[in-house]
Amino acid sequence: MTDAAALARLYTDILEPSFPPSERVTRTDFVEGGASGALDVLAAQDDDGYLGAIVGERFGNGYLVDWLAVNGARRGGGTGSALITAGITRWIAEPGIDLVLAEIERPDLFEPHPKYGDPARRLAFYHRLGATLLDLPYYQPPISEGLPRVRNLLLIVLAARDDTPPPRTLNLDETAAVRTMLHAAMGSLEEGDAETAQVYAAVDSPSGVRLLPLTDYAQVPVLDQPR
Repeated sequence: MTDAAALARLYTDILEPSFPPSERVTRTDFVEGGASGALDVLAAQDDDGYLGAIVGERFGNGYLVDWLAVNGARRGGGTGSALITAGITRWIAEPGIDLVLAEIERPDLFEPHPKYGDPARRLAFYHRLGATLLDLPYYQPPISEGLPRVRNLLLIVLAARDDTPPPRTLNLDETAAVRTMLHAAMGSLEEGDAETAQVYAAVDSPSGVRLLPLTDYAQVPVLDQPR
């Protein structure tokens, strides 16, 4: 989807009600990103309007799902699963892509929200779809200037070209995909930024980055409790 008017409607109908301001860009930035192709936007719709959308962004040899959202009245009907399948099928088939990643909230640190959903149910949803987990402390950098970091999210793997199941260590190409995404999002390590230093130290650990079953999320260190 690259049509600016359609992207604006999708933002208003689907993304804006599904995410707090700290976890979504402005409507203008979303429309510009989708129209330019910097964001790859896939939408599901019927005669009544948009049912949901998945939005991916390429970083080197990996894709990050920036947003997955389903119309609140249509949740539980298979739209989210269909969108993830469509996104994975599209992105992992691109030449040179090794990983498709996504961010989710930790159920042990984020409470259910009446508007934005239940982290435990969301984790169970991704587990049913076969997602796995990076053993990596992580924060979502500020979406827009003036907004805070969203700390202690989980960075999950929706698809990998190497389909060896966890537990295992990421191969060199997979590690490069993760590192490229992190550097694009977080920038270079700033002196005195202990949180960013902890993330980069984990990625560059001599022992490598572990891939875990999603149900083992409690093993992932939180940013204020280094190993």
